[in-house]
Amino acid sequence: MKKIILTLYLLSCFFVLVSCSSSKDVLHLGVNAVITEVDASDQTILVRDSDKGGPLGEACRIDCSEIPMIYCNYDAFDDVRDISFADLQVNDEVILSIYESELEAFQNKDAAELKIDQLQLGTQRIK
Repeated sequence: MKKIILTLYLLSCFFVLVSCSSSKDVLHLGVNAVITEVDASDQTILVRDSDKGGPLGEACRIDCSEIPMIYCNYDAFDDVRDISFADLQVNDEVILSIYESELEAFQNKDAAELKIDQLQLGTQRIK
C-alpha cells in the first residue's frame, strides 16, 4: 500500500513539474533601436539597432498603427504618458518590447515587419 501511495505521489510531482516547465513566449523589455525613417501614411517606422550586433539589424520595419506608445520623463519617473505616432522623429532613440517568437520570426525572414508589444520613446525631448 505504501508503494502505491509513494508511486502516486511521485507521478503527481512529475506531472506538476512537467506542466510548470512548459515553454512560454518570453517578452524582451528594453531592445534599444534608433528610428531611421518615418512613414506617416502607413504609420510605420524603420529602425536599426542602436548597438552593432543587436537583434534587429540595420533595417527593421515596425507597424505602429495599433501598438501602445509611451514616453517616460527620466527626471521625474512618475511622469509616464501616452504619445502618438506624430511624436516620433528620425534619429529618435526608442525602446521596444518584443515577444521572442516575433523576434525569431523576423530574424528567420518569416515576417516582413517586426510585431512589437510596446514602444517607448527614449529620446528626452517632450515636456
